Amino acid sequence: MAGEEEERGIRVRGMQFSYQGVGQQPPLFLDFHLNVSPGSRCLLVGANGSGKTTLLKILAGKHMVGGRDVVRVLNGSAFHDTQLVCSGDLAYLGGSWSKNVGSAGDIPLQGDFSAEHMIFGVEGTDPDRRDKLIELLDIDLQWRMHKVSDGQRRRVQICLGLLHPFKVLLLDEVTVDLDVVTRVDLLDFFREECEQRSYNCICNSHF
Repeated sequence: MAGEEEERGIRVRGMQFSYQGVGQQPPLFLDFHLNVSPGSRCLLVGANGSGKTTLLKILAGKHMVGGRDVVRVLNGSAFHDTQLVCSGDLAYLGGSWSKNVGSAGDIPLQGDFSAEHMIFGVEGTDPDRRDKLIELLDIDLQWRMHKVSDGQRRRVQICLGLLHPFKVLLLDEVTVDLDVVTRVDLLDFFREECEQRSYNCICNSHF
C-alpha cells in the first residue's frame, strides 16, 4: 500500500515556508506533514490568512519549497517535475480568470469569441467527457465571452480546466460564483472521478 500511495498520492515531509519581505512574522508552515491517499477527497478548512491557498499553490508546484523530496505528488517533485502539470495529471483551478492591463490592474478575461470556440479549441479531449461537462455546468455554447456574467465566465473556466482527466485536482474557491445546484452537481462529478479512478481532489471551496 505504501508503494501505491507514493505512486498515486500526495506526501509532504517537514515542509517549512514563509513569504519574503513580511518582517518578523513566523513561518506560515513549520515542520508541516501531510499524507493524502489515492482516491481521497479533502476539504481545506481554516480562517482567512491561515495558508489554505498557499498550501494548494505549493502542492501545484507554484512555489519551490525545500528539496525535491519535501513535497511529492504522484511520486514526483511538485515544483521540479514540470511534466506533472504538462501532462494534465496535476491540475490546479483557482483565482480569478483575469489579465493585467497597464495601470488598470486586473480585469476579467474577455474577448469577442464564443464559449464553443474556447471549449472545442482544446485539442486531445474526449468528446463524451466534454459534452458531460458542458451539460453539467449548463454552458450555452453561444455565450460571447465579453458579455457573460462572472458566474457564466467561471463555468467556462472550470470546464476548460476539467476537459482532460486529472489524477490530482486542486481547487481554490472556484465555485464561489456558482449557484447551489451547480455546486452539488460538480461535487458529484468530483466524487465519481475519485471513486472510479482513484484520483485525488483537494478543495478550498464553498461547497
